[in-house]
This record gives sequence, C-alpha cells and structure tokens, in this order.
Amino acid sequence: MINCVAVVGKSNAPLFLKTYHVPETLKFHYTVHTSLDVVEEKCTIRAPSSTVSTPQDMYLGLLYPTEEFRIYGYITATKTKFIVVTDDVDVRSPLMEQFCKNLHTLYVNMVCNPFYAIEQEQKIESPVFIRQVEQLVQRFNEGSR
Repeated sequence: MINCVAVVGKSNAPLFLKTYHVPETLKFHYTVHTSLDVVEEKCTIRAPSSTVSTPQDMYLGLLYPTEEFRIYGYITATKTKFIVVTDDVDVRSPLMEQFCKNLHTLYVNMVCNPFYAIEQEQKIESPVFIRQVEQLVQRFNEGSR
C-alpha cells in the first residue's frame, strides 16, 4: 500500500508531497529528503558521463528499506524525482515501475500548462493533478492487494 508520493525538483526542492492513510506527514518529509542521497548515488553509478536517460534508467527501483517502509525512486530526463513510500511489503517491481511511469505522465500533463513555470520549480497545487494522483494511488492500492 502506498503511504506517500513526492515530486522533488532538480534542485532537490519538494514540489509535491502527499501522504495517504498515515497522519505523520513530517516523518515522510524526512524519509523523502534522506532518499535523495540514494537517488544521487544511483544516478552517478548508472551513468556518470552520460546526460541522456533511457526509459530503463529512469526507474531506479527500490532505493532502500526501513523498518516500516520501502522507498522507491524514479527520475526524469529533467532531473525531477518521484519518490514513492510503501508499507514494508515487497511490491513487484513491474507494478511500481508502471505506477511511476503513470505518475510521470500526470506530471508531464500538468507542466504542459502554460501558466506553470517549470524553471522556477514552484509548488504543485493543481487540484486536477492532486485528484489524479489520488486516483492513481487508489487504483494501485486496490490492485496490489
């Protein structure tokens, strides 16, 4: 079950963080922030001299497990990062990869809005994006049971 979804800009500024089924939002801010070091490490190991990302390189997989959660990562060609925190249950990698690709599609559709300044890395407050992410999380949680 997904507990948190976060979108982090290329300068590691949190653009969107939403928790589900868990009231401890601050705990997830910390978890997402600490996972960024692992994202940077994985990106350096995968393609130290290449600036071109392939779809296989975008999904980083399991970043690390904790006692309570498992943290998964995904990075776009523009270095925007998606962090997904799930319960301490193994999620099949293809399911999580598909979730991240769908989240990426929602993000791309949202930043295509001419009023969203992607270079300024403003917080994501689009009600349409938030609703679509909630629906995506709900479908994932129902499908992974």
